[in-house]
Amino acid sequence: MVQYYLCPPVDEVRLAREVAPLVRSFNGAVPSVERLIELTREHGLDTSTMALYEALRTAPANAEFIARIEAEPVVTEPATSPAKILAVPALFYQHYPETGGDVALSIGIARACGFEVETIPIQSLGTITENARIIRDYLEREPAERVWLLTASKGGADFRVYLEHYADAAAIKRIAGWINICGLIEGCDIADFDIATPARRLKFQAICRAFGTRFDLLRELSTAHAYWREPLRLPPHLRVFNLAAIPLPSHIQKSLINRYQAISDLGPNDGMVACRRTVIDAGLTLPFLGYDHFFRGPQIAPVLYRFFSYLRRQ
Repeated sequence: MVQYYLCPPVDEVRLAREVAPLVRSFNGAVPSVERLIELTREHGLDTSTMALYEALRTAPANAEFIARIEAEPVVTEPATSPAKILAVPALFYQHYPETGGDVALSIGIARACGFEVETIPIQSLGTITENARIIRDYLEREPAERVWLLTASKGGADFRVYLEHYADAAAIKRIAGWINICGLIEGCDIADFDIATPARRLKFQAICRAFGTRFDLLRELSTAHAYWREPLRLPPHLRVFNLAAIPLPSHIQKSLINRYQAISDLGPNDGMVACRRTVIDAGLTLPFLGYDHFFRGPQIAPVLYRFFSYLRRQ
């Protein structure tokens, strides 16, 4: 029997009201992955997921930021921005552009809002180490005096490792900030699942060979890899904006159902990674309820117009 959805839809308004006392008990903080795992065991995925969304939305700094974004007009006439945006796309962005991993939607809206935008030509199936090196080489040649890095999914991992491996690079001083969309900035939980048993490792070794890439790609994405063992260290001047997908179980699209279930013991997840791992604490966050890791839906474009209008003045 075909499973079209993971479960029936829920009353999200009622659910938000029910979790409100729990969210107030956080005192403005956003719960950790470990706390969300506990909440999931105690109350279920609907409750822990809505609690994370409401905690992100109502955290004082985020609440003020969200209010500013919501007050922005949806700009259709471009104004020139002195800053440039460099995009670091997702895994498979050249193989499956229809998924949106090439961030073409974000790029097009940023251009409509007055930004010059270029894509850093990372490898579609490159390892994190390889792509971090490509980012370094590209930034060394980039002439713009002020740039924003926009990363999607694994592009966030590539950029994080660039920042940490090449912390002394002169180009970092010209990076105004980081726009992190569903970033795998602490590794990827589904990669852990994919290599957890000998049978799965053999399967994905064969898949890597079929696509012409190395199994190191999955090893580096594992949350146990050395890249993710230390806390993220950011240059003091670097501003961060997180765009985070927070789906309830009923929001998960068919293609991600098995992956979502595979890592559901980790609490709220977007079908690829625990949602909390995609949020950089040093940044401001726009949480999107109802969207999975592919970050598709009718509210994305309007919010991006408002966000890039805001960013143009930063």
